[in-house]
Amino acid sequence: MISVANNEPLQVIQLSDGENLTAEILPFGAIIKSIKFKNQEMTLSVGDPHYYLENPFYLGATVGRYANRIAEGHFSLSGTPYQLEKNNGSNSLHGGVKGFNKALWQVIQQSENEVELYYCAEDGEEGFPGQLEVWQTITATNGQLALCFKATCDKETLVNLTNHCYFNLEGSDTITNHLLQVNATHYLPIDDNSIPFEEAAAVKNSCFDFTQAKPVGGALSQNHPQLDAGFGFDHCYVYKNDNKLKAMAKLTSTLTNINLALFSTQPGMQLYTANFVDLPFKARQALCLEAQNWPDAPNRENFPKANLLPGEVYNQTIIYAFS
Repeated sequence: MISVANNEPLQVIQLSDGENLTAEILPFGAIIKSIKFKNQEMTLSVGDPHYYLENPFYLGATVGRYANRIAEGHFSLSGTPYQLEKNNGSNSLHGGVKGFNKALWQVIQQSENEVELYYCAEDGEEGFPGQLEVWQTITATNGQLALCFKATCDKETLVNLTNHCYFNLEGSDTITNHLLQVNATHYLPIDDNSIPFEEAAAVKNSCFDFTQAKPVGGALSQNHPQLDAGFGFDHCYVYKNDNKLKAMAKLTSTLTNINLALFSTQPGMQLYTANFVDLPFKARQALCLEAQNWPDAPNRENFPKANLLPGEVYNQTIIYAFS
């Protein structure tokens, strides 16, 4: 159990756009504890903040230093090999045993609709090289929650940051009736260890094709070897690697008539249908739309750049827009 000297890490920072959107942020893990739109909870959320000290499913957490999986926890930078702890079978997942989701972020400044958080990861933390300074600004405006990440380093390192909110737009116990649209024509198939193969696959004529909105449950019920490999959807959809803000996906509840549109500058989006979520929730009660770099990119020359050099600035944006 993680010990906390005082309650400050679990203070709940309230954000509001002054109209329909409110959010609760925890400095511990830079966690988005709750998002409400028109008083309807949009995420899987636990009332007691102490739950988030362990938070085994990364509910709403900021994950890093490298989100998603690195095969065998191994990579090299400029010829120097590094070995990370394997915390997901044979892989390193979401930054390791004590990733950014277990770190206490400093509150730099806050207002009614915005909070800026800061964390400094030391050289060697969880096996990653270099000191990495990270700033995250979370802003609520006009029905949107915008997450802006900035990072710098003093030594070549890896960085890939995202948020791990689980979305259910109606407070039900299943995601299957939600409609999902994904603006991507290709995704990364995975092996039995959830590591992507070398080549992206076309979604056309498969259950992975969400180019037109369709029910999540219908796609999940299809027979496909890739659904078997991920125990559901746990795959990265690929987008243009241009660092420009793009419309990635749209989730809709026909029950509440609420829409969630995802925009990001990232080159990938991990669709995860909460296949391994357990109490106090149920598997497939929600889904994650994780805008991020591609899994195992540090080990793939043909995947988007995953390293950061001294003098460079990592800048990425994720926007959750509700209507």
